[in-house]
Amino acid sequence: MKDVSTAERVPDHRLTLRERLRAPGVRAWYIGASAGVIWQAILVVTVVLLDVPPIQKAAGLILLAVLYSGFMVLGPLVWGEPTGVKLLAIGVYWAASFLLFPLIGPSATWVWLLVVSLAAFTNLPLRLAIAASGIVVVVQVLVGVAVHFDQGTGFAPLVTGVAGATLIGLGQIARSNRALVVANDEIARLAVVEERARFGRDLHDVLGHSLTVVTVKSELARRLVKLDPDKAESEIADIERLAREALADLRLAVTNYREIALDSELIAAETALSAAGITAHLPVLVDPVDPALQGTFAWVLREGVTNVIRHSGARECWVTVEVDSVTIADDGRGCGDSPAGNGLRGLRERAAEAGAEVLVDRSAHGGFELTARRAT
Repeated sequence: MKDVSTAERVPDHRLTLRERLRAPGVRAWYIGASAGVIWQAILVVTVVLLDVPPIQKAAGLILLAVLYSGFMVLGPLVWGEPTGVKLLAIGVYWAASFLLFPLIGPSATWVWLLVVSLAAFTNLPLRLAIAASGIVVVVQVLVGVAVHFDQGTGFAPLVTGVAGATLIGLGQIARSNRALVVANDEIARLAVVEERARFGRDLHDVLGHSLTVVTVKSELARRLVKLDPDKAESEIADIERLAREALADLRLAVTNYREIALDSELIAAETALSAAGITAHLPVLVDPVDPALQGTFAWVLREGVTNVIRHSGARECWVTVEVDSVTIADDGRGCGDSPAGNGLRGLRERAAEAGAEVLVDRSAHGGFELTARRAT
């Protein structure tokens, strides 16, 4: 999935001026700003109809064109800047609009709708956007009073106030939408990280156990080649079967459909322990285990038996399965896979997802004991 950064939606202050103006995220600004400038056509018509000298009228239209062009680019230029820079830029733009008064008179106050738009859509804090718009409306009222509300200045504060409130609301919605997109991107990124961790855990659990048994059986087959060829051939056949099963498990893990069963893991544990020369004490009958815990207990059994074979040097292994717990204990020297190791760390993560906990301790037989149980 394409990673859409904040810089692609809101121009970053580290970008060059050209990069800010061409950033993909400013397209919405250009669309909205164009609509605002088109609405200003009413003011342009008003200026054209003014009873003033042609050169004054032309100068007013030229200055309007400059202000409209400045409005189109000012948003993207200051969007990623600090709040102080934004306020300064908006203030300078507003001050420049006062140059219109000698040319077109109090009708210039209608340009201040664009000032309110800048306050609403340049990502200013809400209080500052409201304050800036309020100041503009107040000054419009003062201008209207000064000219006895001539040339439509009586409507300008009302229109600007309503438009300002609407634009600020829309600006906040746009801001929230941008934040939501960023949050969704972060959630997607974390989901990918979690899925990678889960798959790494599963891959370790699937291949770690199978390859351990294959290694043990390979060593046994090598020793039996000359002593007992028939037995060696049987072990090699088991190795082939285990390799095929490991490949099948791996394929299921890749497609995320893999689910192991506790009963089958007990059978596999007996085979693996026997091949390693370890006497297995397994339950003949298994009490019904909570379905929500069966998958977790199966993984714990697989990992526990694998560790017994790999690290314990044990002669015997005891497995106990109860309704809400499973325990693997041995009489060896203890497991070299510490609680910080990949195997046990993965089991703890998996157990936590199922509402269980994993405990390690010295067993009553002098070796290592691994227990998974419902969390209390």
